[in-house]
Amino acid sequence: MNPTIKAKELLSKYCISDPSELDIREIANAENLLICEEELSSHDGRIFHDGETGIITINKNIKEEGRKNFTLAHEIGHFFLECEKKYFCRKEDFLTFSNNKSNEKEANIFASELLMPEEWIKEYIDWKDEGYETLNKASDKFNTTLSSMAIRYAECGKFPIAVILSCEGKVKWSKANEYFPFRYVPAGQRLNTFSGAFDFFKGKEISTKPEEILADAWFLNDFNFKANYYMHEQNIPMKNYNAVLTILWEA
Repeated sequence: MNPTIKAKELLSKYCISDPSELDIREIANAENLLICEEELSSHDGRIFHDGETGIITINKNIKEEGRKNFTLAHEIGHFFLECEKKYFCRKEDFLTFSNNKSNEKEANIFASELLMPEEWIKEYIDWKDEGYETLNKASDKFNTTLSSMAIRYAECGKFPIAVILSCEGKVKWSKANEYFPFRYVPAGQRLNTFSGAFDFFKGKEISTKPEEILADAWFLNDFNFKANYYMHEQNIPMKNYNAVLTILWEA
């Protein structure tokens, strides 16, 4: 089943047309899914279901409500998209919509469309002068995670941005919207010293303020690369994952 279509059907079923109307826990309860919170050592969420009912367990050590919300939406995705199964979802499974495991990828796409439909993104998010400020306010409004909102805005937002997640000094994934001048950052690419994110993996404190950088820092391999092209870079450390979320937009 197509995860995007299924998420849209669910919103329509419960006549939800605005972020303020969406209560993911109420949807779970209405679909005969019991929610509980327990201490999970190696997973953020899990689900046991038989296709009719199920039990979703969320790691009670998750502090951020938005992260709990996305985790819950992800597990609901498994319920609707898979046959009778058990799923144990690690922290890393929630970091990208291009996960190598197709079932986790589809559950993330479902959660994204359920919590952040494209039409809502375009209607309710106005880009400000700072990437983190814009996306953080949006993630609060939609009650989801900053990283999932950054990916979603890069997919369908109206302002030209790119987002990149780096782990252990290498690019894990990148996403740029159609308005951004560059597209290609190969997964596995080592971070360039021109990027502020580089210093994080050297054990240094990094600035979380926007800074001007050259496109060389990220896009040397892009077909449209331009020398002496400046852009804004803002880096958000994610210490729990040994990762940095980078937001890029035109200067």
